[in-house]
Amino acid sequence: MNPARPNPSGDRPLRWLTAGIAAGLGVLLLGLWQVQVMSRHRYQQRQESQSYRTVRLPAMRGKILDRQGREFAGNSPRYRLDLYLDELRPRFQDEYKRRRAALIAGRGTSQASGDGGVFGWLMDRFRKPRSRGGVSRSELDRLNRESRYAVVSNTVAEINRRLGTALTLSEPALHQHFLGKTALPLPLLPNCTPAQIALITEQGWNIPGVQLELVPVRSYPRGTLASHVVGHLQRHDDYDEEEGRYDYRLRDYRGAMGLEAAYDRELRGQAGARSILVNSAGYRHRGGQGLNLDPEPGLNLFTTLDLELQQATERALGSVHGDERGAVVVMDPSNGDILALASAPAFDPVEFVDGVSPVRWTNFFLAEPATPLMNRATYGQYAPGSTFKIIDALALLEAGLDPDAPYAVEPDPRNPSKGAYYLGRRAIRDLASPGEYDLRRAFIRSSNSYFIHHGLRLGWDRLISTALDFGLGQHTGIRIPEEAAGDFPTLAKVRERGWGLGNLANVSIGQEITLTPLQLSVVVSAVANGGRVYWPRLVDHLAPEDPLSDTPPIHVKAGQVRSELKIRPAHFQRLRRAMRDDVLDSEGTGKSSRVADFAVCGKTGTAEIKGNGRKDQVTWFASFAPFEAPRYVVVVMVESGASGGGTCGPVARQIYEFLRDRERMPSPRIASRMPMP
Repeated sequence: MNPARPNPSGDRPLRWLTAGIAAGLGVLLLGLWQVQVMSRHRYQQRQESQSYRTVRLPAMRGKILDRQGREFAGNSPRYRLDLYLDELRPRFQDEYKRRRAALIAGRGTSQASGDGGVFGWLMDRFRKPRSRGGVSRSELDRLNRESRYAVVSNTVAEINRRLGTALTLSEPALHQHFLGKTALPLPLLPNCTPAQIALITEQGWNIPGVQLELVPVRSYPRGTLASHVVGHLQRHDDYDEEEGRYDYRLRDYRGAMGLEAAYDRELRGQAGARSILVNSAGYRHRGGQGLNLDPEPGLNLFTTLDLELQQATERALGSVHGDERGAVVVMDPSNGDILALASAPAFDPVEFVDGVSPVRWTNFFLAEPATPLMNRATYGQYAPGSTFKIIDALALLEAGLDPDAPYAVEPDPRNPSKGAYYLGRRAIRDLASPGEYDLRRAFIRSSNSYFIHHGLRLGWDRLISTALDFGLGQHTGIRIPEEAAGDFPTLAKVRERGWGLGNLANVSIGQEITLTPLQLSVVVSAVANGGRVYWPRLVDHLAPEDPLSDTPPIHVKAGQVRSELKIRPAHFQRLRRAMRDDVLDSEGTGKSSRVADFAVCGKTGTAEIKGNGRKDQVTWFASFAPFEAPRYVVVVMVESGASGGGTCGPVARQIYEFLRDRERMPSPRIASRMPMP
C-alpha cells in the first residue's frame, strides 16, 4: 500500500462531525431569526407592557332610610362621557411628527450637520444632547404637550358639534391627568342628559377614545327633607390608612355632616381594586385589565324618623313666615326615639355631590343670619326663656313649696297693666298682669315675678342639681357631629363666675343659660313619662342590602335610660296638669296649640338674644300629648318670632293635628302607647 495515498474511510467520522456542527449552527441561526425577526413585534409589545397600576374602586354607599325603609339618601345611575387617552395614541404621534417636521423645516436645520468636519462632529458629541434635526429636549416636550392638547381639543370640538354642547378643555388639567393618571379615563361630561345619551347611542359613535360609562352617584330623592339629619358628602380621595396600596383612585366621597358623617365608615363599605396593565409610557394596555377585588357595598342605615311625620313637621315649620329660622323636634317619650327633627332654613345635599361654587358657598351657605348648614335642633344654643319654668316648678315642689299659697305680683309703675319684680333698685319686667298667683296660675300666665321670688328663696344648689339631673349643659349622645352641650353652669362654675342674686333671678326665668331644642325635648319627655331621662335615639339599625349577606346587622338598643329622676310622682302629675291648663285655660299662653280630641300639654317661652351687634328674641313652645297617655313630645323654636304662643304654638298644633289624624287611620301609630304615669 502506498503510504502517501489518503484513506477515504478514515474521513467519514470527521465528515459526520462537520455535518452535525453545520446542522446545529443552522438550527441556532433559524432560532435567532425566529426570535429576532418573526417574533420581534410580540416581544417588543411585551417589553412595553411591563407594569401594572392598581386602581381603587369605591364601593356603593349604603342607603339612609326612615323607620319603614323609605329613602332619604340612596344611589342613582349616572351616565358619564369619558375619554381614554390611550386610544388617541396614534393621533398624538402623527400630530407630533407633523409639528416636529414643521419646526425643523422652519429653521432650515437640514444643512446644519457636517459643516464642521471631524472637529465639529466631535464637538457635537460633547454638547447638550439634541434630537435629530437639532431640536432640544425641552422643545420636544413642548411639542408633545401641544400635540396632545391639539388632538384632544379636536375631539372635544367634535363632541360639541354632535351633541350641541359647549364643553371646554383645560390645558393644565389635561397635562396633569396625562402625567399622573394616564391609565384612567378623562371625564368630559360628568352627567349626560337623556337626550345626549340617545344621540350617543343612536349615532353609533366612532370617535376614538370616547366612551359612555355608567357610574353610581349619591342621590337624595327627598331633596331638602331632613337634610340636617341626613347630612351631605364631600370629595375625599385620600385615605391615610390606605397609603401606598393604590396607584390611582376613582372619585370618592366621605360624610361631612349628619348621619353621612357619623356613620361614614359603615355607609362607605369596603373599596375594591382593579389592576390595569400599562406600558412604559403609562398608557392602558389593550386587554390588560382585570378585577382583583370586588367592592363591598356599605350597610343601609335605618333611622327612627317617620318620613310622613318629617314632611308634616317641616311643612308646619315652613308656615311661620316663609324665611323662618327655627327647629322642631318630635320625640317618643316612652323610649327616646326621634320621630322627626327639622331645622330651617334647609339645604339640598345633592349640591355637594358635584361641588358647590365659591359664589354659592359665600352667598347662601355662609349667609347670616340664615346659616342654612347649622342644625338648629341639635347645635343651636338658645336661652330657654319661660320654658325653663318646667324645671323651676319641679325644683320648687321638691323643695317644699306650697303650690296653693298665693303670691302678690306688684304692678309696674311704668306700665300698671303689667307686673314687675324689684331686686334692689333693679326692676324686672313681667308680662303677666299684677295680682295674686299660685303655682298653677303663675305657670300658665308665665309670671316672671312669681318664679323669681321663689327661685331666690330656693337658691343655687337645688336649682342647679335639678337642671343637671335632666342633662342640661351636657351632650345628649345623639351621635351626630353637629351637637352642642349648651351652657348650664355647675355650682363650681357659678362660684367661679362670681354670680349673685341678680344672676339667679335671670336663670330662674331662663336667661343667661342656653340649651338646644333637643335637650329641651329630653326634659319634656322625662316630665311626660314620669322621670326617666332617655338617651335620644336617631338610628334603629344598620343592615346589608343583600338579605343573604354574611354581614350581621348592627342594632342600636331602644329605650336606654340615662338617669331616673328622684322626683315624687305627685309633683310630676301637678306639673303635667299645669301644662295641660296652659293650653286649655283661656288665660293660658299656649292656647294657640289647642287640638280638638287631642289634649295637648305645653309651655311657651320667649327669650332675648344679644350679641354680634344685634338684638333679637327666640320663641319656644315645649309640649307633649295626649295628656291621658303621652305618646309624643313636640318642641318648637323660632328665631325672631313674635311670642311662644303666637309663633310656635300654631306650628305645634299643625303637627299634633297630623298625629291625631294619623292615629285615626287603620295603619299602626308611630309611637308606642304609654299609660299615664
